[in-house]
Amino acid sequence: MPELMKGHKWSEHSHKMTYPCSVQVKTDEIRCHVKVQGGVVTYLSYAGKPLHNMQIFDPIFLRLHRYVGPSEFDTGFEVNGNFNDSYRWVRSSRGLPEDLKVESVRFILFDLPECPLEYYFGDFDRRTRIEAVARHGAAYTLFVCLPTNFQTPEEHIASSPEEVQELYSQMIEQGHEGAMVKSHSHTYEPGKRSYGWLKIKPEEDADGVVEYVHEAVSESGEPLGRAGSISIRMEDGSLATPHGIAHELGRDMFTNPDNYVGQWAEFKYMERDRQGGYRHPRFHRMREAKK
Repeated sequence: MPELMKGHKWSEHSHKMTYPCSVQVKTDEIRCHVKVQGGVVTYLSYAGKPLHNMQIFDPIFLRLHRYVGPSEFDTGFEVNGNFNDSYRWVRSSRGLPEDLKVESVRFILFDLPECPLEYYFGDFDRRTRIEAVARHGAAYTLFVCLPTNFQTPEEHIASSPEEVQELYSQMIEQGHEGAMVKSHSHTYEPGKRSYGWLKIKPEEDADGVVEYVHEAVSESGEPLGRAGSISIRMEDGSLATPHGIAHELGRDMFTNPDNYVGQWAEFKYMERDRQGGYRHPRFHRMREAKK
């Protein structure tokens, strides 16, 4: 079972938010649950599956555990500022892809699952604790010259729904994926979906199981040797064929379709049509299977 906390949709539950609240930049990263137990560091996806090629970061979390205290970290892991490279890093069971070995990597510390404090409450709150841990992690990575950034999400305070929407619009204009709105009084609830966190995104999203990989073709009809789209079957039985797959990922999909067919994928769309289809579906990312 998932052990990290998740949020609900702002569009459906904004009336449950209390003010003031925090509005954080939402980036397109891999959710990573880091645990330190008995001197061993494990890196798990939100669904609780092992993430690959992460042991090079063990010294960071061992030091944080030893000198600052936490043994669990709710983080985001990002490579080159995009989800596809992050996904390739953590899913490559045969070792780190050569083109990613000297790239930009960062951990975004979202929360500390073990900390029982409210998120924002003066000098003794969870937010203060999170920032202290992140500062220590950043200083250590700089000291040992690891090519890794360690930080907290960019955060702003909003006093009304209108201010939340204004901050969200600014984040979208800056190229971010969306925003996370966090109640100041919420506590961390491992494994639960909380109204203390509400996510805002510019489009609807859906996910399902990949059924088929379709080869891309040029305008003249020439095969391009990479996936141009994939067919995805949702849990309600509906089908979508999103396009917009990055070329490098598309080449791997077309060359190794068995690695993708039967796996879960997520896509974005504008709206559902009257027949239950998806208007303008656009591939977003591969994802962990639901439990």
